[in-house]
Amino acid sequence: MITVLLAAWNGEAYIEEQLDSILRQELQTEHLEILVSDDGSTDQTRNILKRYAESYPDQVKLSHRSEERKAKDLEDGIPAAAGNFFWLLSQNGEADYFMLSDQDDVWKPNKVETLLAEMKRLEAQHGTGHPILVHSDMEVVDANLKVIHPSFFRYQKCDPSRIGFSELLVENSVTGGAVLMNRALVDLLRDRPPACFMHDWWIALAASCFGTISCVKESLYLYRQHGHNTLGAKETGSVKEVAERLERSAQVEENYRKMAAQAHAFGTMYKEQMSEKQKAILRAYLALRYQSPMGRLRNIIKNRFFKSSKIQTFAQCITIPRPDGNNWPV
Repeated sequence: MITVLLAAWNGEAYIEEQLDSILRQELQTEHLEILVSDDGSTDQTRNILKRYAESYPDQVKLSHRSEERKAKDLEDGIPAAAGNFFWLLSQNGEADYFMLSDQDDVWKPNKVETLLAEMKRLEAQHGTGHPILVHSDMEVVDANLKVIHPSFFRYQKCDPSRIGFSELLVENSVTGGAVLMNRALVDLLRDRPPACFMHDWWIALAASCFGTISCVKESLYLYRQHGHNTLGAKETGSVKEVAERLERSAQVEENYRKMAAQAHAFGTMYKEQMSEKQKAILRAYLALRYQSPMGRLRNIIKNRFFKSSKIQTFAQCITIPRPDGNNWPV
């Protein structure tokens, strides 16, 4: 059984197209269901979802996050979209496999079948009790589905082979809408983290630390850019992009603080399950904030805190802000 977890919010313009693309998957199984949580939409999204749930009662199920839960998530610093997905993960039911879906993308007909084939290959190798995450490339498209770039990885200059725990601490290479997870991985994600940068980053860290990540380098869905994305695609890694990052130093510093909070939260939640080597890597990452630029450079090289580009990697030496306090979770 496969459950698609779809987080929705004011998605009336695109959500029908996405639901239809999931329901039209080539993998013919009566055991593919879509579990949707609407996060308090003020447009027609809830009415659209209600209509789909009535038309496809065996496949489309609704489980909306409450306003009280949303307020608590936001109070604790969990981004709205991430909190909605963590809510869905906590409602995970009895499925064997789980996929994440944004409301504004469009899946190609072979997406589920292709990712599941890779998952089955890895489970045959590692066993079903081993946490596994499979993801794919995607086409970057505009609001009207016109192709901006055929490969998100090339457009974003994102290297999907960066799956080491140290590499994922400094930069995420997994996009939520591309993900297929097995039950063993989702069982690790039942409890909402005390802090995170975004849900897909947290999930990638867990998969890297305790299991296996594999990428299908085929664009299996259309990643729509329309100006209202929570997080969108953009070209990165150039000298111009780094210069722009330096100009918006306040935002960059805030992002690094969120990354440090995420790393601290990860150590706090999973310290009993982490190996001593993984704990040492996490401590080294958190130490970057306290070090001089030269000390940071030595630490980055020693522990492989490498981003997708050399420019971004070395920029860490000067852009990571000093901390306000000293907290060590592991």
